This record gives sequence, C-alpha cells and structure tokens, in this order.
Amino acid sequence: MWKGLPYKGCIYFSLALNVLLIGLILILKGFLPPIVPLFYGLPDGSEQLIPYFGLILAPIIGIIITVINMLISNTIRDIFLKKALVISSAFISLLLAITIIKIVLLIGLF
Repeated sequence: MWKGLPYKGCIYFSLALNVLLIGLILILKGFLPPIVPLFYGLPDGSEQLIPYFGLILAPIIGIIITVINMLISNTIRDIFLKKALVISSAFISLLLAITIIKIVLLIGLF
C-alpha cells in the first residue's frame, strides 16, 4: 500500500497532526464551553454552533481525505499527480490544525 508513494513523510505528518488534534480537543475539553462555533460560513446565530465534541469532526475529515488521496495515489501512474495528492493532504491537515487551534484559543477558558 505504501509502496511507490512519494513524500511518505508528508503522509505521516498529515496523519500524526490529525491524531494530535483529536488528542488536543479531548485534553482541553474541560476548558471549552459546551457549545462552540465551527461553521463560520453559515448565517450568524445558532446555525454556526455545535457541541464542543464536534470539533473532532475536522481532524476526522482530514484523516479521511489523507486516506482517500493515498488510495488514489496507489492507483495512478503519473508521479506528478501522486506528489500533488500527497502534498495536498499535508496542506489540508495543516489548515485544519490552524483552524482548530484558532477556535480553541478564541473561545477557550484559560
């Protein structure tokens, strides 16, 4: 499964970062209010809010994207597309981490 994949470090980085985010959310649950904003694209109000446990949704989606990109990379032959998929997985995970950390720092009761 890992054979022939370029930039394996990016895959490890992406998976580790998402697992660390899940751990961070679970560790900091005592410092978070019961309802947190996540869906900033929706109109202002209760549509943006979810229970604090819903913050785990973002890293789970990051793991799913990484696994799907890895599976697609195993089926294609073009090395450029393989590299693009692997790097995009790491980039998406990094953006998700920044988003979750900013939300936690914004609403955390430290």
